[in-house]
Parts: sequence; structure tokens; C-alpha cells
Amino acid sequence: MKHLHFEEIPSTQSIAIEEAHNYDQLLVSAKSQTSARGRRHNKWEDLQHSLCFSCKLKPQGKPTLLALEVAVILSNYFNDHKLLLKWPNDIFNEDSQKIMGILVNKDDDNYIVGIGINYGGLPHEKYGVLKPGKELKDIDFKEIPLEIYSYILNNRLTEEEIINQWNKRCYHLNKEVKIIDEDSVIEGTFKGIGSFGEALIEVREQIEKAYTGSLIIK
Repeated sequence: MKHLHFEEIPSTQSIAIEEAHNYDQLLVSAKSQTSARGRRHNKWEDLQHSLCFSCKLKPQGKPTLLALEVAVILSNYFNDHKLLLKWPNDIFNEDSQKIMGILVNKDDDNYIVGIGINYGGLPHEKYGVLKPGKELKDIDFKEIPLEIYSYILNNRLTEEEIINQWNKRCYHLNKEVKIIDEDSVIEGTFKGIGSFGEALIEVREQIEKAYTGSLIIK
């Protein structure tokens, strides 16, 4: 495993994409990012005691399940917290606050998973914190991502395990939702994820599927 750690860089995701072809297993971490990536070209807000890191991870099965698998594994790693999963790539706490986000980029045959965790510090007006009041030391920004990446590598899941465990932890199972994707909108009851990780939405007693989009809980 190759671990590249920096004091400050624009984006761990960008460095990981550049270096991925050189290593089978790669982790890029940083204490601070100036241009962290979020989903759909959004900027990830890098809070003072948050962790942002990127790792190379080959899909075990369908690539569309990779972000969902990582979400489940993270919730297993932090099993002393009750974490809830929001489709397609967010993790919430019991107070309905987002505390983690996942981003997957593909470059050639390499899959790079970006992970952002609001780990410690004071609660933010927009986001939750995994461990309120926890102050990260400089070494934590290097060692905790390494521990998490090692755990992910050693605790991969089958497709069946991904789907079953994700559905059990779903934040909005059987709730009314709206999924917006470019020019299309699906509104109905969220019934879980399918074999490709797609959202299954019950609309007038029929199941409609959404493979991408932003989910809003009504």
C-alpha cells in the first residue's frame, strides 16, 4: 500500500487520480484541502476537524455498488454510532444531520473513492459532527484515514451483503421522497435499492427506478 500524506493540497481526489496507475493500493490524505471535490462538481466544505481522503478501490462486483459498499463499511467501522445512509452517497447521524459524504471517480480502469467525514470539533450550523468536541491532532489526519482504508480493504462485501445491509440502514426507507436528475423528477415512496444500486420508488403502486440524481426527503 502507498500512502501519500500532505499538510495542504487542493484536492486528495485529484492527486489520487493522477497517481492511481502507479499503485495497486493507494491512499491520499491531507490535513487541509483548498479545493475539495464534492458530488456533481460541488465543493466539499472542509471543516477544521474534518477528515478528507481518497483511496483506490477496485469494485468487487458491479461498479455502481461501490459507493454504497463504502457507506455500509464505514457504518460498520463506526459501529458505536448509529449511522443512517441516504441515497446515493451520504451518511447521517440520528439527528438527521449529514456527517459523511462519498464520491467515486473513474479514470481509465481505476476507481478512486473520496471520503469526507465531519469527525470532530464544534457542531456546524449545516452539518453534524461524528464526535462533538473531539480535537484532531496533526498525526490523526494521517493515521485515522490509514486505519479506515485498511479496514475497508479487509472487510469487503458481496453484492447481496451490500444491498441487504444498505437497505437496513437506509435513512429514508418507506418515506416519501423526490429524486431530481437533470430534466426528470420521480416522486413516491422509497422502497430500497436494487441490484445495481438504483433507487426503487413506488409510484401509484408501480416501481420506478432512478440510477442517478439528488434525493430530497419530503
